Amino acid sequence: MSEKWETVTKTKPAASKGKANGTKVSKKQEAKIYTMEDVLPASSVENMYQAAFNPTPASPKKDKKETNGTSKPKPKSTEKKVEKPKIPSTLAQAVKENLRVEDLKNLLESSQVRFPDSPLLWLRDVAAYLNLKLVTQPPTEGDILGGEPSTALTANMKKVINVMLQKSSDSMKETFFETCVANTAHDLSKGMCVTGWRILTQLLAETNPTLVTAHINRYIELRNSYQNRPVVGLSILWSTGQAGNKSLHSGIKVWLEIMLPVITMKHYTKYVVDYLAGLLAAHNITKNTVLNKPVMDIPNFLTVQDTVFIVSTQVNKDCAKTLKDLYPGLRAIAVAGCKNHELFPELLERLGNLSMPDQVVDTLDLLATCLTATPAALVHWHKAYTSHLPQSGQLLQYLDTNWARVKPALDVPEFHETIEAFEDYNQSVINKEGLALASQGCTSLAGKMSTPGMPWFPWKTLSFLLLISTAAIINLDCQKHGNFSKSSTGQFLRDIGQYDRVLTGYQVVVDRSKEGKQWVDTNVPVYAEHARRVGGPYYEVAQTKAGEAWALMILGYGKLELAVKAGVV
Repeated sequence: MSEKWETVTKTKPAASKGKANGTKVSKKQEAKIYTMEDVLPASSVENMYQAAFNPTPASPKKDKKETNGTSKPKPKSTEKKVEKPKIPSTLAQAVKENLRVEDLKNLLESSQVRFPDSPLLWLRDVAAYLNLKLVTQPPTEGDILGGEPSTALTANMKKVINVMLQKSSDSMKETFFETCVANTAHDLSKGMCVTGWRILTQLLAETNPTLVTAHINRYIELRNSYQNRPVVGLSILWSTGQAGNKSLHSGIKVWLEIMLPVITMKHYTKYVVDYLAGLLAAHNITKNTVLNKPVMDIPNFLTVQDTVFIVSTQVNKDCAKTLKDLYPGLRAIAVAGCKNHELFPELLERLGNLSMPDQVVDTLDLLATCLTATPAALVHWHKAYTSHLPQSGQLLQYLDTNWARVKPALDVPEFHETIEAFEDYNQSVINKEGLALASQGCTSLAGKMSTPGMPWFPWKTLSFLLLISTAAIINLDCQKHGNFSKSSTGQFLRDIGQYDRVLTGYQVVVDRSKEGKQWVDTNVPVYAEHARRVGGPYYEVAQTKAGEAWALMILGYGKLELAVKAGVV
């Protein structure tokens, strides 16, 4: 290889190509090969590339100016912009703008003509119409008890709907109510307006509050199925709770069986407490309210008591405080003055298992109220004393501490005898749990109770003894002077001019006494034998006591006779 640099030239492809084809291409023809950029305008080339690599359409350009330099005027659009209707912000505004009584009446008439034997379809059409016309932004939420949405309707609108509802049988109304509650939950889960269903729910509950309680288990199942969806679950509580607007008993039943089981769930706690507050306020319930009949049975009341004092520690503090503030009023209507004597043994039984101090005091107060309200509670306590000595000791101490309050009702002979019986039992046992507390309570109460000789006077007994003594003195006076005419009593009656009248009365008494003695001799043995068969040992005890009383009277008569003979009387 040569060490000198060489110049390398590139062969022309066009020439070689031409030679290969067998034709000779001139230099002039080679120069006339054009590209797209050379042939098409720049704007066309640019648009073509944009269409290939940028699929989004380019914004329209301004109208090109005409060759004379003047722009073509843009034609004015003759179409007007269509404005969307404004959604009402309140239910009252929606009723005013969108709802007419005539339209509602015509809808019902048309539905009843098309489906004369299907009331459920009437209800569906009315609900659909109200749902369509009463849409608001934001959506309307009903008041806890009563109020909106039904109050937004006019009186005539309510009348039209109520006439339709009243045409149905009671069983159909129950189906109506169940349909309203179920469809409220179903439509709300889909984000639809449910104002129409809620209005119908309220109107049905106002006229027939028992529609809910008739099939309450169905609503419990419905609540369970939507329990994890708070918005829908709360709507079910709201719908069923409308029964309490007119009926306290129905409202309490719904609260106990549908609402109370979910009180510990944070999404429901506030509503459950607020509903109870609204229910008690709607019916003017206070701690001093006394009903003739309790609104719940004993097991439900015990559940309420546990909820207030134990379960409330697991919920929001503000809700727990509100619940405890509501408890006195709720307790007042739950026990109705503690007139049910079966409440006493139930409370006494569970007293030993309570751990919350407030609940212990509340239970003791209820037990004391039971004792003051019904004598049967005292009988229950007498039977349960020996087997519930620690609880009885607590109750005795509570009565001793609050004696000033319970004294008017308990300072009676029956309670005195009960305490004496308790003291006798306490003295007969040793080393038994609760014995010391019970013995101390009995002793303290016995010292505070009144005795027969202090606050009361035995007028009846003394009057009877005075009558017997007077008769005995007159009899002795007659025996001393030979007859009544010569006696001091007879002389006194002559002096005041009443001797003949008294003698006539005495003769009448003697005659009646003979007749009475004959009746006694004839009938008393028969009655006595019957009493012996029926009374058994009690008759023998009564006979013994009567014999002792007769012996005591004979003894007193003998002493009086000796006193007369001695000249003392």
